[in-house]
Amino acid sequence: MSGLIFGMLHSRFVIVGRLPAAARHILMELGLLLFMVGVAVNAGTTIVETFQGAGIELVLSGAAVTIVPVLVCFAVGRYLLGMNAALLLGAITGSMTSTAALQQVNASAESTLPTLGYVGAYAFANVLLAVAGSIIIRL
Repeated sequence: MSGLIFGMLHSRFVIVGRLPAAARHILMELGLLLFMVGVAVNAGTTIVETFQGAGIELVLSGAAVTIVPVLVCFAVGRYLLGMNAALLLGAITGSMTSTAALQQVNASAESTLPTLGYVGAYAFANVLLAVAGSIIIRL
């Protein structure tokens, strides 16, 4: 919400000049780092007990839930539907709502083409995430 408000204000009353790309990158990375630190600190308090209880099953199931859908989506999109790999990887990162992954795909493709696939999937995934969250809470 604040981004929309400040964006509108900036478009009407240009007070501050352009922020250099390097400064934006540092702020994005710092924000992501602080978020990850907060999550890690909260999760770290019970990690030893969790691994003692669930052990290797937890690690393997987490890896399977993370890797298998991505591989299936890529295989279906690339080989069954014949989609462009860069667009497909952009769509997959959008469905995961992972901007960091999109940056890596863009860097590997040396293009911003994957962003075209990312945008629609990201919007759809965010709406679906909100709806699914509400449904799960009501169950």
